[in-house]
Amino acid sequence: MGCTCASSSGNSACDLECKEDIYVGFHEVADLLNQDGPCSNNMSSPLLGKDNDLETSEESSVEEDTEEEHKDQDEQKPMPWIRFAALWVCVSLAAGVLPGQSLFAQMFADAGVFSSSCVDGKPGCTDQYLVLTTVFGIGQSLAYGFSAPIGLLFDRWGPMVMGVVGALFCAIGMLMVSGSVVGAAAGHDAQTSYLFLMGTFICDFGSLLNSFSFMGLIWHFPGKQTVVLSLINATYQASALLPMVVQAAMEQYHFTLSSIMFAWTGVVFATVYFCWLLTPSQAEYYQQAKKVLGMPLPKPPTELKPCEMMSRCIEVLQQHRQDHWVSGFTLSLGLIMPLLYSSEAAPYGEVLFGHKADGEKLAEVNVLCTAIVGLVVGPFVGRFADAFGLQAIIVILAVLQGVAVTLVGLASWPAQIVCAVSQVLFMALWALLITRYILLYSPPNRLGAVNGVYTLGVVLIGTPMQLVSFWATSVLPPGPGAYRLPMLVSGGIGMLAMAFYAFYYQRHPAPHTPPLLPEDESELAKGFGCGTLDEVCEVTQTKSKAELVRKLASSKPEDMQSLLKSIDVQKMMEIMSRRPVEHLAEMIEENDEEIKEENDEEVGPATLVVPELGPSPTSGLRAATDAESYYRSRSSYFARIIATGDKGAVRDYFLNEPVDDIRYVALYMAERQSPAEQMQQDKALNKLISGKEFAAILRRRPELKPFALSLIVQEMAKKMAPVNGRKKM
Repeated sequence: MGCTCASSSGNSACDLECKEDIYVGFHEVADLLNQDGPCSNNMSSPLLGKDNDLETSEESSVEEDTEEEHKDQDEQKPMPWIRFAALWVCVSLAAGVLPGQSLFAQMFADAGVFSSSCVDGKPGCTDQYLVLTTVFGIGQSLAYGFSAPIGLLFDRWGPMVMGVVGALFCAIGMLMVSGSVVGAAAGHDAQTSYLFLMGTFICDFGSLLNSFSFMGLIWHFPGKQTVVLSLINATYQASALLPMVVQAAMEQYHFTLSSIMFAWTGVVFATVYFCWLLTPSQAEYYQQAKKVLGMPLPKPPTELKPCEMMSRCIEVLQQHRQDHWVSGFTLSLGLIMPLLYSSEAAPYGEVLFGHKADGEKLAEVNVLCTAIVGLVVGPFVGRFADAFGLQAIIVILAVLQGVAVTLVGLASWPAQIVCAVSQVLFMALWALLITRYILLYSPPNRLGAVNGVYTLGVVLIGTPMQLVSFWATSVLPPGPGAYRLPMLVSGGIGMLAMAFYAFYYQRHPAPHTPPLLPEDESELAKGFGCGTLDEVCEVTQTKSKAELVRKLASSKPEDMQSLLKSIDVQKMMEIMSRRPVEHLAEMIEENDEEIKEENDEEVGPATLVVPELGPSPTSGLRAATDAESYYRSRSSYFARIIATGDKGAVRDYFLNEPVDDIRYVALYMAERQSPAEQMQQDKALNKLISGKEFAAILRRRPELKPFALSLIVQEMAKKMAPVNGRKKM
């Protein structure tokens, strides 16, 4: 029995054409139930949702066409490392003014930005510097706070949208900053200075969006993700060199700051196009992750629910409330001095050494340290954390803060260079500590959101104290002490806070297993056809729940692949058979496609695992002599109602046809259809019965449970096939 399928006016149609020269008796059909050969995907596709990632067999012409199509698409994209390097340059260029704030503060002050805050209206007063450094300092703090919604936006719209929108925001912010510079030069600073404030924050938010979109390439470099993550983070440090380029251009070619800012703004606008060209789409991101991990990532959300997200994250953090309060306060206290030193480097250097050129030199030292430490040391920081743990990082942070407090007040260039290096290292390790800390306290499915909420809390605690430090500088008598005293006080408090936290963490280490909300455990377990993580441990033969959660939270492909390789399919079948029909229906609904692609990928046949059947219950009607004729008739009927788009008849077929007959017909048709015919019929059936609709049918007809169960397990077997070195059928 075979189906010749054609497509007309965009709708799939299957004209059933019986191949009279092919005859297979009933016993041969029954024997096929225990074979591993290819069987029809006619049933599995609607049951498990519209899976657009199924592959056809190597022999099919459809697969060859699809592979050629994908090959052409791949050829249109640059090689991974070339693509990475080009995007790295774009992200570094669209990083805004905050990374180079130590030098930019002096440049904007000389250009007259916020000169209206001076009593005489002339640039160069202390109040002007303090306003600029306060804007930069708050912007730096908000940069950490912005991480709360960014992960959610990435999940919802994907890296390409994030990259393009982020670059556009950065360009608009740069345009506003340029406008404030032009206004100040024309003597209208009082009317245009607000553009600098708004532009800095908008540009900073855009640069964070743009930088985070870089994560879209993380699955393109399996086995090198630690290096890739370090290089992604290094874009911030690399962009700190941009003000030195600006300064050199102003000195060498006598360009004005406003002209250079407008030129830079034009370059950032140009990066919008290149971000669109180079950043992976959401579909590519998920497809590459599936290729690397051997199984798909959870589907992206179709709508944003920030209130629900925040409430769930707060529930997670409340489970170790004392640990989070202690860490949050100590980390916020430790961050104050590095932020002060970075934003006040130019005015502090001027009053410390006595010349304006010295202030510019200290700012340059700080910028160079930021770039060199980020680019050279950054790639090794992650490996250090893996080797020595959080306790060592906390101790090092306390030591670095002590070094800075000891040297910050000395009018010595070697002392200030060491102080700058210690503060830059502190900020790099501080950010790493928060990321690794949250890994130990957050469920893997809420990692980004919990990290954002926790970091936002730390920023909200620290920002008022940072503002007090800026205020203290403004009211103290002019001179080195106005800057030195707040730095010494905040640095000393930060050093003691980190030392206390090192002691506290030794007495109260992180839990062996991240706390899981009941719904989190259920969500993680459903991916393995289980109800609890204890059952997942049993199915994957994992020794402990802590080890299981660690692998689920890991971004290393080998961790997920080790779980897939260790799955005991028979044990999974046994566990799932004990679950009620309602649970299976929910699994089918969750596997249904929530996002419909504009251009559906071609789907092909899959192997159907069918449990061994007993003798036919209607042997009188289906004796060996007339079985072939009977199943040919039923197959013709099934193909015909699909071809005509008779949705009601297809529903009635699943609701009323004997369950054994449904399985026999599927196998009968599989033996007589070409891969292309199966593909066309699958597409037509997908349009008629979705996964959610079949779930409703399963609830009405629970006796379909064994059939649905076998297909769900087969879906997992398809995920395991590439991991185990086998090709999908």
